[in-house]
Amino acid sequence: MDSRTELIQCTSFEILSDLAKFPVTSYWEDAPAAYLRDRAKRAGLEVSMDVWGNVLVKKPGTDHRSPGIAFVAHMDHPGYEVVAQRGDQLVLKTLGGVGVAAGTEGATILVIDACGRRLKATVTGAEKAEGKLQKTRELAGWLGTDTVYAKLDRDHDLGRLPRPVVPDLPDCIIDDDLISMRAADDLAGCAAILTALEMLAESTVQGSVYGLFTRAEEVGLIGARLVAEKQLLPKNTVIVSVETSSALPGAEIGQGVVIRTGDRTATFDYEAEVYLNTAVERIRSSEQGFKVQRQLMSAGGCEAAAFKAYGYKVTGLALPLGCWHNRGESGVELEIISTNDFLGETLLIVETSKLAGTEQFGTLEGLLDPPITEGDRLKCDRSILNRPEI
Repeated sequence: MDSRTELIQCTSFEILSDLAKFPVTSYWEDAPAAYLRDRAKRAGLEVSMDVWGNVLVKKPGTDHRSPGIAFVAHMDHPGYEVVAQRGDQLVLKTLGGVGVAAGTEGATILVIDACGRRLKATVTGAEKAEGKLQKTRELAGWLGTDTVYAKLDRDHDLGRLPRPVVPDLPDCIIDDDLISMRAADDLAGCAAILTALEMLAESTVQGSVYGLFTRAEEVGLIGARLVAEKQLLPKNTVIVSVETSSALPGAEIGQGVVIRTGDRTATFDYEAEVYLNTAVERIRSSEQGFKVQRQLMSAGGCEAAAFKAYGYKVTGLALPLGCWHNRGESGVELEIISTNDFLGETLLIVETSKLAGTEQFGTLEGLLDPPITEGDRLKCDRSILNRPEI
């Protein structure tokens, strides 16, 4: 392992482990936001937080007119919040898509009180799914209602409601092959981006490089939509969504980070993807075995689609994910990503960042060279003229 790879591994694992300690769900991202903000400041990067709580980290470029590159990841994960309490009886509202098992009697959860204490509780059931859409979701393995009931293991006044709730699972387990987390989606993306920005903190780049860490993605891309709508990033910025997404054929765990050509709502832009492709070529010039996959990840939506809707050029990276949204074969389980996929993604973000402010054309440029000759045109004409009638 060379010194750069070793540094990336050490830094990324540290950040990932730190972020995993925070029990996060949509609208309850204050803890990871503070961590990302403070760590980026210590690294000497520019940091700001907008009125909605999104965190923007910036490595300024030498030419402010050059197009920058922004890597975007979200700080939240599907979960619940307590909306009513009577003694040890709780009413929960789901935040984001959770699996059927999360609303099944006996599932264990952690309620986070105002002091940050984790209080164990047990799901006692969920409202019955009503309506065609809700029942269809349950047939697909998703909880078809947003109301779940639970019982605290011990009586405790939660005080002012709502309060966040997450699955009762270990924070993070890292081994040689796999990383298992309560919320790999998308704390892994946040860790990869911040690691890359720290690697670049003392470097010189022509265009600015941004890390945007958003809120409330799981409930409708809320943070990203607000940033895109208000154009808080320059309109000529290349947007790279950094996500985890359910593994599928052609996007398999352990086979490399995925260059994402689209999601369930939109296809993305080659003008943006070419920066990723060029970075891959650069990495492979010294690491021929560097693994990359390329796929349209249609299982879910991602923040690139939000920026595309407002006219930005977008592309994406994704880590193939097992037990997406904690949907395991045996119930509520840890999400799983490949250790090597995660490190490869981080390296790819580092190399792509170095291209900020440059023009890239990639493989499409090869279609223009060599030029079409007059002889080629005549051959085409003859083939049409000599074609037998049908």
